[in-house]
Amino acid sequence: MKKWKSLFVKTGDSVKNDVSKPEQFSFPVGNTEVSQNNSMPLAGSNIDNTTLNEVISVYEKGIDSINMPGYDFYEFYKAITSINNAAEQVYNMAYQMAKSMDDNITPQKLVTDADFYISKINEVHSQYSAQGQQKLNSLDAKKNEEKSKLMQEIENGAHQINQLRNQLQAFESEISQKRIKLSTVDSKYTPQESDIRQKLLANDNARQISVMKLTTVKEGIQKNIKQ
Repeated sequence: MKKWKSLFVKTGDSVKNDVSKPEQFSFPVGNTEVSQNNSMPLAGSNIDNTTLNEVISVYEKGIDSINMPGYDFYEFYKAITSINNAAEQVYNMAYQMAKSMDDNITPQKLVTDADFYISKINEVHSQYSAQGQQKLNSLDAKKNEEKSKLMQEIENGAHQINQLRNQLQAFESEISQKRIKLSTVDSKYTPQESDIRQKLLANDNARQISVMKLTTVKEGIQKNIKQ
């Protein structure tokens, strides 16, 4: 907020030394009304009072820093705003006091000086609004960049999840097919196993029959042939 004060002072030129040329500040002056209660937010606004009071203080200090020499609107303004709800009588008394301090004071001069101060307020407001909007635009760009990055990362993550799901489905399908094949393995080898088992059984029986036959003849020799 301290940087704001520099906005009230014209670079390379002292405002206090050039009170005769208030028109040098070309920012248009509107029909601005001075609120009697400057610390209160306008109706319908939604603003933190602490922030509002801080900014109002900066504006008032800025106006004080360009107070033109002698008695002018600024001193008249300070006198009027020091009284709550100043009425016509207060304005007339303040004007008479102003005339006693400076014979050149006229209502038109006070109004002209008021336009000068109002133009400075509008000028500073315009500059600060532009700076604030620039910062908002910068923040908005950063916000959008971060959101875009996160959205891209989310999209990439979702794509990877879909790929993993597809791989998982492929693995599950492969496992299912292999389970089916596993269930048919026994029946696939059953004919060969049966054939081999039959041959092994026949081999056992053939050996037994052959041995029995040979043994019978051997025993016949031992029994029937004498030396």
